[in-house]
This record gives sequence, C-alpha cells and structure tokens, in this order.
Amino acid sequence: MREGEEEVPMGKRDPRMPVSHDLLQATMDASTDMIQVFEAIRDDAGRIVDFRWVLNNHRSESLYGEVRGQSLLERNPGVVVEGIFDSFCRVTETGIAEQKEHHYVHEQFDGWFYQTVVKLGDGVATTTRDITEWKTSQAEVIRLREEMVRIKLADSESQLAAIFATAPVGLSVVAPDGRFLRVNDELCRIFGRSRDEVLASGVADLTHADDLAPSLDALARAAETGTPSTLDKRYRRPDGELVWANSTISLLPDMPGQAKRFLVVTSDLTERRKADALQRVLIAELQHRTSNLMGVVRSIANDSVRASSDLAGFHAQFNDRLEALSRVQSLLSRLSEHDRVSFDDLIHGELAAMGGDAERVTLHGPVGVRLRSSTVHTLAIALHELATNAVKYGALGQPGGRLSIRWTLEPDGLGDKPWVHIDWRETGVDMLASNPDGHGGGQGRELIEQALPYQLGARTTYELGPEGVHCTIAMPVSTSMGSSAI
Repeated sequence: MREGEEEVPMGKRDPRMPVSHDLLQATMDASTDMIQVFEAIRDDAGRIVDFRWVLNNHRSESLYGEVRGQSLLERNPGVVVEGIFDSFCRVTETGIAEQKEHHYVHEQFDGWFYQTVVKLGDGVATTTRDITEWKTSQAEVIRLREEMVRIKLADSESQLAAIFATAPVGLSVVAPDGRFLRVNDELCRIFGRSRDEVLASGVADLTHADDLAPSLDALARAAETGTPSTLDKRYRRPDGELVWANSTISLLPDMPGQAKRFLVVTSDLTERRKADALQRVLIAELQHRTSNLMGVVRSIANDSVRASSDLAGFHAQFNDRLEALSRVQSLLSRLSEHDRVSFDDLIHGELAAMGGDAERVTLHGPVGVRLRSSTVHTLAIALHELATNAVKYGALGQPGGRLSIRWTLEPDGLGDKPWVHIDWRETGVDMLASNPDGHGGGQGRELIEQALPYQLGARTTYELGPEGVHCTIAMPVSTSMGSSAI
C-alpha cells in the first residue's frame, strides 16, 4: 500500500432488493410531492376509458395506501368532475405536458393542488403539490387588500398601523412617483434593507431594470382604472441578489388635501420558485432515469435470452442481473441532487450481495472516486458479472482462492479528464478443477471487452491466467471529485 492510501473495509449489506418497475421507487421517493405513474386502459377501438396506477412514491402511498394496479376512475371518480381525467387523456394522446391548479373536494381530499402531467409511455407521470396553505395565504392577502382599501385612511390610522405591524406579507404605501411613504418589517426583510433605507428609496431604485417598466405601468393602470394591478417582479438586494415577489397595487381612497397614494401588498416568491424549479428537475430526472433504465433492462433481457437455453435459465439469469441493477438504484436514491455514486460504494455493495468471504478479498484504492451517472449502471453490471464468475468458477468459489481489487485515480487522464484504473486479479484458483470445459467468461467477458469500450469509452483487458481471471478497466469518471482523502 502506498503512503497516504488506506485499506477500504468490507461491509455487509442486504443483497435482496426489489426488481422490475420498483427500480424507479427510490428516485421518486426523493420528492415530498405526490409522484404517480399511470398507464392507459383502452377499449377495443383504442379509446382511453380509464387509467391504472403503475408507480407511487412514499408521499402518495401515505395518502392513498397501496393502489398499484387499481383503476383511477373506481378509486377517484372525482377526477372526471374536475377535468383531470380529460387532461390525462390529452397528454397521453398529444404528448403535450399540462399544469393546472385544482380545488379538489372529492374522496379523502379537501384542498388545493398544483398538478403537472407529462406523457410517459402509453400513460402519464404526475407530480402533485398541496398548495392549500399558499392559497389560504393568498386569500388572506386579498382579504387584507380589500379591507384596507375600504378603510378611510384618516379615520383608521391606528388600525392601519396595527395591520402594518402584524401582517405576514410585505405592505407599503407608495406615492404616484414610486416613492415609499410607509413600509412594514416584512417588506424590509424582502428587500434586505433597513426601514430608513427603504423610505429613502423609490420603486425604481430597488426594482430590477427589466421589471421597472411593467411596475410603473401597473401603478398607472391602478390610478387610471381604480382596480388592483398584479405582477411578478424582481427586486435587487444590496449584495446584488435578486428576489422574486408578487406585488398587488391598489389605489387608496382619496383624502382631502392629499395626492393619490397606492397600497402595495408584496409576497415573497423565492421559496415557491425554488420549489417549482426543483419540481421541474425531479420530473426531468425521472424521465431521464426511466429512459436509461429501460435501455439497460432491454440490453440485459436480450443478453439473457441469447445465453439461456430454456425459460427457467432465462428467468434466473435475468432476475439476478436486475437485482444488481436494483442495488445501484438504491445507491442513487440516497444521493443529494448533485452527488454521484462512488466506485468504493459500488464494489462494496456488489461483493456484499454475492456473499463472498471478506477474509479472502482485498480492496485497495482511494475513497470517493465519483462515477458519471451515465456510466454507473453499465459498470455495475460488468462488476456483477465478474463477481458472479468468481463465485461460480474462481476465487470466491474455491477454498484457496483470493481476490484482489485495486483502483487508482488519474486526475489528468486521456482528454485531460479524470480516469479511474481498476485491476481485478484472482489468485489461488485451480482452473482445471473449476473450468474443466474451458469456460471463457461468457457474457461477462463480452460485456467487458466489447460493451464497455463502445458504451463508456473504456479501455479493458480480460485474461484467463493460470490462477484465475485478471481483468483491467480504465474509464473516465466525474470531473467533480469528492474531498475524501486517499
């Protein structure tokens, strides 16, 4: 072992993981929104007559229970009344995504929901957020606005002061030229400025340049029509940070001897916009991972068919490989948004799942070598084939066999990108006893020698030496490497 490197300990992990469509469950459970996948049910003429639940995340199951395989219309007939069923049909047939708020008061629900529907296969994937609290807040904003407009400013100064002090939204009184005449604490927080700084400023001083014209137009419309104007806009804080807010501008009643004034109710949209952005990322990631997984599963199925002589053999081999894929998905589900699966986590999980004797396995290499998301599934299947071969024919299947897995990180590899170099070496294997018919590695060898170079741009070797298999794999890894020491 080189100085600075440490031996990576073997850890035991549960080798049994769900297979088939449950491979997507971990990805969906990363969201606090309800994420559901439905497949269309069609009649003999090809018309959609219902939808069937295929997948649910943990949030959905907490509200619905176990509903996979059940009819949407039987379980939730209210979707017809609210137009949700028609939306599902349109998206399935046209492929055009739809987003809409629904006030759903059917079955076990009574609230407001914001639902995004996208096409997925012959059906849809939906993401549903409970916005009841937000709608209640908006209703309160409207109530405050209407209440304050009705109040005669001269007769209600004390009431106005109390509302300004306790309102959960930003409140201000603004002159026709955009000067702030009165502000509350919440508005100062949104602006990131003190009360004195805000009162010494105007709308033009704090508004993003691109949003200034719409803001002045909204003031002019409210003055001309006497009806409230609403717009989403950006304010600039002292440190340059932009904050999104929704502003509703209402004309205050005229008072003798006073110029026109406006009441502006401002709601901070920062968290809502972050949540919307996260929702879009989750939907895109779900679609991307679904596409990748389907491609890998299709490849596994085709390889298993070619290697099997009967249905029982195909079933055993196909399920074995799907379990390896499921272990990778479990690793992915525990990652944060921008994290990556590391090589040591991947090899630990595969060896633990195979149930090999840890005393006969040596792992040596840096911790935290982060793999590209696009390569991790294919590499996992290659490692699974090597481990399976070692258990059946090689170092993990014979009492005297030993397995050494070493890897190194080359920060500036081919193309000035980081590469990982993996060395899989078996020793102490009686090749004649384990392989009397001259077994040559089969699909595992074909995957390593042909698929990895073609799909991942890897450089590989595979040799059946006198004491067992010696395989090397060199491939590019993520450019955002972890901070763990080697």
